Amino acid sequence: MEIYCDVCGEETEHELIRADKNLYRCKVCGSVVELKPEKKMELRAIISSGPQSERGKLRVRPDDVLEVGDEVVVEVEDGFKVGEITSLEFSNGARGESAQAKDVSTVWLRDVGEVVVKMSLHKGPITTPYRTLVSGDTEFEVGEVLEINRRRFRITRIKLINGRLLKKEGDIAEAKDIRRIYAVYEAGKRNRTGKTGRRTGGGGNRGRRTK
Repeated sequence: MEIYCDVCGEETEHELIRADKNLYRCKVCGSVVELKPEKKMELRAIISSGPQSERGKLRVRPDDVLEVGDEVVVEVEDGFKVGEITSLEFSNGARGESAQAKDVSTVWLRDVGEVVVKMSLHKGPITTPYRTLVSGDTEFEVGEVLEINRRRFRITRIKLINGRLLKKEGDIAEAKDIRRIYAVYEAGKRNRTGKTGRRTGGGGNRGRRTK
């Protein structure tokens, strides 16, 4: 499987070497990385934007509690959308406002006009996936320092939906055009303006972490 390699500086083919430790070895340089798996299930989702509705998938843990009013990330044909749950449908056709994911067959939502930005946060040999919700026109810049859960991560690459890879410091992309951001941990460092990086999680004001 392909995993971001800190040494190679890009996604490379890895092989599993210790299943009990979730350790993978890069087939290019031989470095080892820990990739923590998530046990999730997929639910059918119907998300509406005005009179238009679109089918999608919602990835959640079986014991997650879903409630009307929750905002969640829905995977649709052309990417991701953020929707607010308006109703939960069960296998017997009944509807409810709150339930564990394992008891739900279909989630009904309305599009709330935000986008999810996926990130790979690298600290040494450990890569942690992260998601944040922002408005579609929010800009991210290569070289920018983000503060996430009280830790600073510097953006090194931005992969766009159209396949382009931005890696030159100062390159900028809007959130709606981004497929994934790659960032590395920087202990105690500051951004180019001498100020701490903008916050995207852990109580920050630019975005909120998704489920």
